[in-house]
Amino acid sequence: IPIRKPVSINAKEITANRRIYVIGFNRCGTRSLTTAFKQAGIGCVHWDRNQLMLAILSDLRRTGRINLSAHYPGSNAFLDLIHVPEHGESGDHILTEGTLLHQQLIDSDPEAYFILNTRHVEDWLASRCRHLNGSFLEIYRRHLSRIQGREFSVDDVLQDWRRMWHQAHADIIGRFQREPQLRGLVYDIQLTPFQTLKQFLAPDYSLVGDALPRSGNG
Repeated sequence: IPIRKPVSINAKEITANRRIYVIGFNRCGTRSLTTAFKQAGIGCVHWDRNQLMLAILSDLRRTGRINLSAHYPGSNAFLDLIHVPEHGESGDHILTEGTLLHQQLIDSDPEAYFILNTRHVEDWLASRCRHLNGSFLEIYRRHLSRIQGREFSVDDVLQDWRRMWHQAHADIIGRFQREPQLRGLVYDIQLTPFQTLKQFLAPDYSLVGDALPRSGNG
């Protein structure tokens, strides 16, 4: 995969090999977290116009194990794990939420850091509805209509998103609680102090600043 604007490489002073996976949904501060990581010299891959998720899906199809270091050597943090047909460069027609692949991500790299980035569910829904001036919502509506074999309304999409949000959060938090040896953090971009994130990553990385940088249009 060629290096593009959404991809950065670790600074020379970064010697840690432990990767960081931000496994929450898009529209939950992934651009702000990317900025915070880049300011600390951590190489980041943020969405990469669908190529990040396509790499994950390719690995799972071929070997059943995700190995992003093979696709993005020199980058340690991976964020905005989603494949959106009709948006960016796509070799697939399936809309895929990386958050729903949390089991495979954790099983493939259990020594890594896993951050469940989150926010109030209704704020998340509103942000998704605004995303790309509403085109993200329309792409998703057509996707659900196609795979379910019936016409989905906007309200149907919102109900599906709420269900997905609650189920994914319950599953991920449950695993963090059952397996305390995992390096797992629930990071609410609206409520969790930035210091909590700094302390979580401190064994390998030194984030800078006193607050999470604000990037993107939320």
